[in-house]
Amino acid sequence: MKKQVYQLKQVRDVLAFGSHLHAEMKRMAEKMESEEHNARLKLLLEYLQRHEGEMAASLNRFEENTQPHILDLWLPYPPDSRIETKLQSLKIHPDMSLEEIVKVVMEFEDALIELYRESLNEIDDPPVQEILNNLLQLEDAEKHRFAMNVARFQEM
Repeated sequence: MKKQVYQLKQVRDVLAFGSHLHAEMKRMAEKMESEEHNARLKLLLEYLQRHEGEMAASLNRFEENTQPHILDLWLPYPPDSRIETKLQSLKIHPDMSLEEIVKVVMEFEDALIELYRESLNEIDDPPVQEILNNLLQLEDAEKHRFAMNVARFQEM
């Protein structure tokens, strides 16, 4: 992933960062799909593009539908920068195998889950905790959905 330092100071920043990361993963899947020759991997990458696009759109809607005073709340202790480092260390290269693609996606999802969990642990405002908990559950559910779809894909 591209190296770009994000300042995660407010709830709004966490949502925007999550949306940005999903859009970035979608762009990487598009690039890989355009260079892929294996029909099965092309199908997986097309699915990943749709999945990541939907997740980015969901986070954008989430932000649009959240009250501004909640989005403007400051995080007393921003999430650990190790999470961003972990995301930047994900290696994408041409001719990745199915297993390599799945590993990168799972590591990506794990890092986002960690980001939301850390943000949740730093806030003691119940409405904000609810929002961050919902994001955490959404990311976790999407990780499991992706894993199930990959398992079905492998059975084809």
